[in-house]
Amino acid sequence: MDRDDPAYKGQAGYNRFMLAIYDPWVIGFMAPVVWRSPVHPGVARYRQHLGLAAHDRAGHSNLHERRGSPDDAPPVEKPLDGKETTPMAPAASLARLRKWMLDRVARKEVSVVQACREAGISTSRFYELRARYHAYGEAGLLPRPRPPRPDRRLSGPLTDQIVAYAIEHPTEGPRTIAAALGLARFGRWQVSHGGVYNVLRRAGLSRRATRLAAAESLSATEGGPITERALRDLRSIERAVVHIGSDTPGEQVFFDTMFVGKLKGVGKIWQYSAVDGSCSFAFAKVVAGEKSAEAAASFLAHDVAPVYAEAGIGLAEVVVDGGPEFKGAFNRRCASLGISRHQLPPRSPNLNAFVERFQGSVLHLHYRNAFRYCFYTDVRDIDADLQAWMRFYNFERPHRGYRTKGRRPAEILYAHRADLLKMKGWESDAFTPQTVRS
Repeated sequence: MDRDDPAYKGQAGYNRFMLAIYDPWVIGFMAPVVWRSPVHPGVARYRQHLGLAAHDRAGHSNLHERRGSPDDAPPVEKPLDGKETTPMAPAASLARLRKWMLDRVARKEVSVVQACREAGISTSRFYELRARYHAYGEAGLLPRPRPPRPDRRLSGPLTDQIVAYAIEHPTEGPRTIAAALGLARFGRWQVSHGGVYNVLRRAGLSRRATRLAAAESLSATEGGPITERALRDLRSIERAVVHIGSDTPGEQVFFDTMFVGKLKGVGKIWQYSAVDGSCSFAFAKVVAGEKSAEAAASFLAHDVAPVYAEAGIGLAEVVVDGGPEFKGAFNRRCASLGISRHQLPPRSPNLNAFVERFQGSVLHLHYRNAFRYCFYTDVRDIDADLQAWMRFYNFERPHRGYRTKGRRPAEILYAHRADLLKMKGWESDAFTPQTVRS
């Protein structure tokens, strides 16, 4: 320190004895007893200040303005002047920290062990960095660049050859394809069976069935023989969008049953459901016990047919699945009422979507609420609450399907019978579409 510096004159009064008792006297007695100030925050700020000062001395701010030790080296980058607009790269920042650590050890401010402990590295790593610095200078402190990852993807021509061979020979697996492509007539390609499998997987041809289908489609486009599989695929592609249901109320009514549950004191509960395929007007009835053809026939004769007769609409056809409840007595009742019966093929619930969707609505909007508020001991109470909800479903709830377009089912079913709506307590002009779909 320069002797003309005022700070030099200020420290002249401190001798070895004074410095030895300064910290115990100031930190141990004066600060907590006389000044009543917390000790630990002050010590922490003091150490932080020392760390920042050492950081500056290491070359982060004014390394070019001070005289360094013989072992010091110029900084990795130019000193910061506060005008930088872009953040320092992580590699350069790491190199500066490493140089600061080497400089501190070279100036004997800290030992190698202490410097390594503060930097979080081992002593062997420290000596490795120091050797790199002595050998390569500043560049030796930068992180070693990672070698570029080799491109293991197969070339485009090889990928095309694999796909073409797989479609031409759809029954051969990846090992056979890899061996065949190594022959001279196929180009002597060097590829593993794993590489062949990855190409086929990305192309959607990993399974033999998909390769056979691709071969049949290619043969059909080139005028070759069309197999039964290819014919089904072509028909499924060319088939226009088909909507189930009808355009006239009463032309098709879809029937189904739903197991509601087994209630304590009541037993098994089944719901018989029917939905008109034109206006989504629904019918439902809850019955205790096992489902039967007699109960389904009674539901048709006493709950469904009278509504159409009252509205002056003929009930032409009922659509049912192959369940036993829609055979026997149900068939005879359909014949006595002059109603055609159409049975759907097995495992095709999508063809009975009207009533399937209705039963889902009953489950989510009615039963899951009703069973949380009521404890039923009689099936007639369950059916009474269901009929009250059915009134809301048919007369109040707007249906936003592509057929109803925001209208209520009753508005469509009784479109030509406004007197019936008035008799049932509803005014025809009260039915205004809420959300009409174009």
